Amino acid sequence: MKKYLLIFSAVAFMACDSSSNDTADEKIKEGTEQISEGLEMKADTANAHFEARKAEATARIHARKKEIDEKIEALKKDGSKKSTEAEKKLEAVRADLDRNLEEVKNSTAETWEDTKQDVEKAWDKADKEWQEFKADFKELFK
Repeated sequence: MKKYLLIFSAVAFMACDSSSNDTADEKIKEGTEQISEGLEMKADTANAHFEARKAEATARIHARKKEIDEKIEALKKDGSKKSTEAEKKLEAVRADLDRNLEEVKNSTAETWEDTKQDVEKAWDKADKEWQEFKADFKELFK
């Protein structure tokens, strides 16, 4: 009888132990799912932030290109030698902006910081060149 009682106790103990393992496994699984969901939400937020910064940079570049295109068209109508020289300089600035735009379009979340720094440097250079250009050709900017 003791023998059966001992076997019954061992089986009951194992059943309880198995039940607590199942509960622990379920809790671990739930925790893992919550962590995964949290990481997905964080990734979605980071991606949305990246896309917003990318759109902002693209809009800035397009605005500057529009400004330059308008001036190029005005210079073409003028037709003077000075206008032709100014037009060529503006075309070079516009080409730089086109390269910047391609960099931004092709950037990924992983490369964004480097791209952003490169574009900011190029943007500062383009701003400086634009200001110098307007000063050099101020008679064309009436």
